[in-house]
Amino acid sequence: MSDVAASGGYYMAMGAGVIVAESLTSTGSIGVVTGKFNLGKLSEKIGFNKEIISKGRYAELHAAEQRSLRLDEAELFSKSAQHAYKQFQDKAALSKSMTVDKMEEVAQGRVRTRKDTASHGLVDAIGGLSRAVAIAKLKANIPQTG
Repeated sequence: MSDVAASGGYYMAMGAGVIVAESLTSTGSIGVVTGKFNLGKLSEKIGFNKEIISKGRYAELHAAEQRSLRLDEAELFSKSAQHAYKQFQDKAALSKSMTVDKMEEVAQGRVRTRKDTASHGLVDAIGGLSRAVAIAKLKANIPQTG
């Protein structure tokens, strides 16, 4: 991982057998952020109107940016974010051979520095591309050169 590997960057790195981070990499943010715009006042101000035709209770959830979420929609949004976080956390725990409880202590949307990532088991090695290539060669039984 290079400069920053928060959320998506770390999520993608979890698929590797070994995670290598550069010494100044900001890592982690095993967390989920979601949101929905409410552009109702702006639309009103500029004279924009959008008609939505939908079928189903939550069909327009992401299309209705001209109003606030209804209470039931906000609850669904929250549950969806919690579900996504739980999946991320579980995959991260599996990737790093940790219990889910241990990963919960480490995760919670925190971004960590190099020192923290290694001590909390989020990365396996500190180094750059050459270190990552050397580790890959070792794992693939490819002789190291020069």
